[in-house]
Amino acid sequence: MSLTDVLAKVESNSEKALELLKEYCRFPSISAHKRAQPETAALVRRILGENGFEAREYPTEGGPNVVFGQLVVDEKKPTLLMYEHYDVQPTDPVNEWKRDPFDPVVEDGKFWARGCGDTKGNLIAQLLAVQAWREVEGAPPINLKFVVEGEEEVGSPHFGSFVEANKEILKADGATIEGGDHLHDGRPKIELGCKGTLYVELVSRTAKVDQHSMYAPIAPNPGWRLIHALNTLRDQRGRVTIPGWLEDARRPTPREIRYLKASGFKAQALKEFWGATDLLGGDNDFELLRRLVYWPTCTICGFESGYTGEGTKTVNPAVAKVKLDFRILPNMRSDKQLVKLQDHLKAKGFSDIEVVYKDHLDPSAISRNARVVKACLKGSVDVYGHEADVWPWSPGASANGFFNEVVGVPSISGPGVSYDGSNYHAPNENIRLADFVGGAKHMAAMIGRF
Repeated sequence: MSLTDVLAKVESNSEKALELLKEYCRFPSISAHKRAQPETAALVRRILGENGFEAREYPTEGGPNVVFGQLVVDEKKPTLLMYEHYDVQPTDPVNEWKRDPFDPVVEDGKFWARGCGDTKGNLIAQLLAVQAWREVEGAPPINLKFVVEGEEEVGSPHFGSFVEANKEILKADGATIEGGDHLHDGRPKIELGCKGTLYVELVSRTAKVDQHSMYAPIAPNPGWRLIHALNTLRDQRGRVTIPGWLEDARRPTPREIRYLKASGFKAQALKEFWGATDLLGGDNDFELLRRLVYWPTCTICGFESGYTGEGTKTVNPAVAKVKLDFRILPNMRSDKQLVKLQDHLKAKGFSDIEVVYKDHLDPSAISRNARVVKACLKGSVDVYGHEADVWPWSPGASANGFFNEVVGVPSISGPGVSYDGSNYHAPNENIRLADFVGGAKHMAAMIGRF
């Protein structure tokens, strides 16, 4: 195994890989808008084929195609599967972008484009690692599989049916899900699972038609009705206040706490990236990290009611809607949490508020002793000179559960190319060039260590 030569090849091929990433990021594959999905799937299939994979597209009923590719070097050798998604988030608010989100630019040591961090850059970095092995050794030392879907950003509503129907081709000895990222100081981070998400919309209708606002002393207001209901769901500290909400949640272990205490996480860096004045929970890095990992969330993602256009309109609206994103911990299940939410609102006197289920991804996490974890940590030592930060799971939601629970393939997030200032799901998404190269090297080393 000529790992030194492979890592050097990753470095020398990185500029060409960034040009391919530009091509990939030009596709406005916003799944929420069902944009450019067939074209982007075709591009993914093409670039997998160009890198030695036998690739094909699998249609899903009602959804975009899933791209699957495999490179078999020896059936007796282990197999690593890499999951990615080719869809991206909407670009709103567009006026806050400093550059066209779908016209990629390299400036100030960074690559700027929607989707470059989440997660188009990871796919290209992984292929850069594979290409380096092929050029140095003729083939990677293990079997590799890719599965790339087009709806992760809207909760993967059709990916589950693909997984159920194709368990056999997805079998592997370990998997990487999307990609881990880097802390502000360049330290790599991996996550042994993810939180889940339950996304709902609450709707309050207090009349058939809007009324003049002079009737506000006697006319009910749906916006205020929702605000009063929302105040029963979360307190000012950020704690979810629905009774029994955490009863099934996995609790932290002493080992996990030790790893978090050793983390290089710096909350001040996030505060500066966001331009925030304060963070919930104080200033202690460990306490904030523990909160980030082990607290569930109830987040108002959007609120709509009445007149929001230019100028004024004195109106008491008839309808108000709020979009809520609940992040839930491993061992919690979205269907059970949905019932708790509904029961809580009824118990608090808000049975008139409609709870509309939108989507979910259930949480999942694995042991640090899994083969895929050990290979990733050894690879980080090869590239960075030290082990990556290990988080028990990601604060975000992803497809880990499909592989851990349904297929039976232990999965982690990492290696990756983004960092804690990548602004994914926000304007001005970017990755640092050093992290792109480092993430690709980390992937190459992990392949060698697997």
